[in-house]
Amino acid sequence: MEFDTATKFIFGIVSALGTFAVIFLNSRQAAQVKSELLIKFENALEKKQKHSVTELFRLIHGVRMSYSDIVELVKHDECIKIIYAIRKTPGLVRYEDGKFTYTKIAKNPFFKFIDRWIYLTSVVVFSSLTLVALSMLGFGDGATAVAGFILSLFGASMLAMQLRQRRYDLMVSSLINPATRKESEIAEL
Repeated sequence: MEFDTATKFIFGIVSALGTFAVIFLNSRQAAQVKSELLIKFENALEKKQKHSVTELFRLIHGVRMSYSDIVELVKHDECIKIIYAIRKTPGLVRYEDGKFTYTKIAKNPFFKFIDRWIYLTSVVVFSSLTLVALSMLGFGDGATAVAGFILSLFGASMLAMQLRQRRYDLMVSSLINPATRKESEIAEL
């Protein structure tokens, strides 16, 4: 019986290692393909091949843009942050005519109010949940302490996600309006 259990355990470890090796190999191949696409993109940009530039940009970044906007975007100092913002929130920001701006819906005062309200409410709720969970963990026994531990992990992770989203929003705001750059830099500290 022990041999059977040990064999299953060894096969499980070998299977897990094989899975990790395949994942590592696939990620390395994807990085190699992306670097080759970037070289082709730079060559197409130098030769001013409009179709190649737009298609390669779409393949590399997953964003469709016009040739003139791509050329202007690549010249921008913060191009990687702008591309990241366009990929993460495509309906809220855009890059057109050489300018990175909010879309109509993101400029809407009602949308801004709702977004801000949801952010503040979720921060208060998850902060409170984390504090209650920590008190359950500290003062509870047995199942109460375990529940407090699980809830504190959940509340803290949700709070961290909300704060990360706030930093992202400040980054986008500083890219669109450089006057808000100071607030964004303070938030990064």
